[in-house]
Amino acid sequence: MKHNINNITVIGAGAMGSQIAMVAALAGFSTTVVDIEQVSLDRAKEQLWSRVDRDVEKGRRTAEAVQQAKELLQFSTDQDAAVANTDFVIEAAVENLAIKRDIFAQLDKTAPAQAILTTNSSNIMSSQIADATNRPDKVCNMHFFNPALVMQGVEVVPHEGTSQETRDITIAVTDAFGKDVIELKQEIPGFVANRLLGALRLEALKLYDAGFPESYVGAVHFFGVPRTFAA
Repeated sequence: MKHNINNITVIGAGAMGSQIAMVAALAGFSTTVVDIEQVSLDRAKEQLWSRVDRDVEKGRRTAEAVQQAKELLQFSTDQDAAVANTDFVIEAAVENLAIKRDIFAQLDKTAPAQAILTTNSSNIMSSQIADATNRPDKVCNMHFFNPALVMQGVEVVPHEGTSQETRDITIAVTDAFGKDVIELKQEIPGFVANRLLGALRLEALKLYDAGFPESYVGAVHFFGVPRTFAA
C-alpha cells in the first residue's frame, strides 16, 4: 500500500511518544517530537540515544541505521512550527480527553489541510476528539503496543466519520514502520489489545493466587508480553 507521507510529528515526549518517534525515524521518516517541557525533550533524547546505542552494541541494529535515525529526529517545544509542514501527526500526550481535544483543535489550525491527525490512545476513542477539528475524516486511533520500540502490534481504529483514504494511509504508514497492523472496522471500548490483555491478566492472577507463580510468568511470556507485565 502506497503513501505520500514524508514528515511525521509526534506530540508528547513521554515513554510512548519518544519511542514512537524513534520508530518513525528508524523507518526513514523526517520526524519531530514535541513537548511543552524542554526537560522532557532532553530526557527523551538521552534515553533514546542510550537505548539505540545499546542496540548497536548488542547487534540488534546497525550503526549506520541508528546514525541516520538520529539525524532524522528533531525535538521541539514549538508545536505550531513543528506541524507547519507535517504530513502525519501521532498524538501521545497525557490520557486526558480535554487536553487531547485542545491539542487536536490547535493541530487543526496549524497543520496543513491534508495532514492526518491520529491519537495513540487506547482508552479515548477518536470519535471523542474528531469534532474538535474541521477535518474529522482525517482523524483516527493509531495505538502502538508498549514499549513501541519492542512490540510489533499497532491497532488502527477509525471512527464512523474516518475516510477510507485516512484508514489506508495510516495502515500504509504502520506497514512502513515495520509493524503488524491490527485493523478494526469500528470503535469498541478498549479496542482488541486491552481486552485480550485484561483477560490474560485476570487468568494469570488466578494462577498466581492458586500458587503457580512460575507457571503464570512463563505462560505470559509465550504471548509476547514483557516481563514488566508480571509486576
